Amino acid sequence: MTLDDWLTRTATKEEAFAALIGTSQATVNRYRHGRRVPRPAVMARIATATGGQVTANDFHGLAGEG
Repeated sequence: MTLDDWLTRTATKEEAFAALIGTSQATVNRYRHGRRVPRPAVMARIATATGGQVTANDFHGLAGEG
């Protein structure tokens, strides 16, 4: 599941999610829209915060990969 899908389905605001994973709202927005891929440590926090529903594989092919 993409981060965008998860945030939408759970009605989680970017600001709240950013606080949960220890980053800024702007950075969450970049992750959400595929303009940046999280570093491994942040990705681990995203996976934990989403209960494993958003994983590193969900970012494959985004933000300069390919």
